[in-house]
This record gives sequence, structure tokens and C-alpha cells, in this order.
Amino acid sequence: MFKLSVLVATAAIALAGSAAAGVTFTSYGTALPTGQNLVTDFSTSAYLTGNAVLFTGSQGGVSAAPAFSASTQDTAQYLSVQGGESGTVTFANTNSVSIYVGSLDTYNTVTFGGPGGQTFTGSQLGAISGAANGNQTAPNTNGRFLFTFSAPVNAVTLSSSGNAFEVADVTSGAPEPAVWAMMLVGFGLAGAGLRSRRRVAHTA
Repeated sequence: MFKLSVLVATAAIALAGSAAAGVTFTSYGTALPTGQNLVTDFSTSAYLTGNAVLFTGSQGGVSAAPAFSASTQDTAQYLSVQGGESGTVTFANTNSVSIYVGSLDTYNTVTFGGPGGQTFTGSQLGAISGAANGNQTAPNTNGRFLFTFSAPVNAVTLSSSGNAFEVADVTSGAPEPAVWAMMLVGFGLAGAGLRSRRRVAHTA
């Protein structure tokens, strides 16, 4: 029998002037998708800018910890974006990003920066997951969205016009090939510099 706890939905969202991004939703998807590395789990404010707050636990009318099952919630610190606030997480250029959201609402918004940047409303994401009604424990409002892009992105801004938008973590795929190439060139130059210093020191 098919279980809601492993519900997976997929879709492609086309926006004016940009290629469609592939979006996959996995309810209660606490495991990182294959090939994804953790950018932040909001245990600290590293990688985060903006006026959104880090929160622990739940408080009525303010924030609800993301649900990991129908009866368990995130007990660690998470990002809580209150009405009128936003938080931006930056990372190296990549073509895939995943975000674990809690109690998805129509008034939540996800905006990616970079050449492949696009904006996704809570309503659009809810059409993929099955709901965006703020339910604090339901499998279709708590889970992981995986976004794949045809052009790289390097930041995500999480914003909300009402209380609240809760996010447990943000992950990203391997840097795009151009970034790897630049890193390899950098390593090569550093190695050449070390060899040059050794030669100078040896002949002095």
C-alpha cells in the first residue's frame, strides 16, 4: 500500500522569460537527496543574511517547528521567517538546491539568485506538494523540495508576508563545472607558487 510518508511529487514550473525549473517534493524527506551537500541547518547564522530569525521549538501564532513525521518535529534551531521578513542563504554556483520546509503557506516565497534565478510562490509549491495551508504536521506541507535548474543559481531568499515560513535546512549540489575549473586553476597556481618558492630557497 502506498504511504503518504514517502509521497513524492514532481513538476516543472515555467516562468516568463526563463526556462522551466524542475521541482520535486518528498514529504517528511529528512534525508539529503543524492548528490546534495548541506549548506546550512541553521545551527548558526553562517551563510545567512537578512532579518529573518533563528528559532527553536514552536509558539502559537509565531512559528512552528518543521515536522519530520506526523508526530515528530525539528528539535534543533531552524529558520523562521516572520511576516515582512526575509533571509538569504548563499552558496557556490550550482544547478540543484533542496530546501526542507515546515507548514508551507501560500504567502511563503522562494527566490533564487544567479543566471538561473526564479521565484516560486507558496501557491505554486503547494500545487506540487498537494497543499499550502500551513498545516503544522501534514505530509504535504512538511518536506523537502528539490529544485533543478538549466542555468546555475548561487543564493536563495526565503520570504513571507505572514507568520511564518519555517525552514529546517538548505542543501546544494556539486558546484557547476566552471566553478570546479576555477578551483582547479587556483590549486594549480598555488602549487606553482610553492614550487617556485622552494627553488628560490634552494638556490639562495
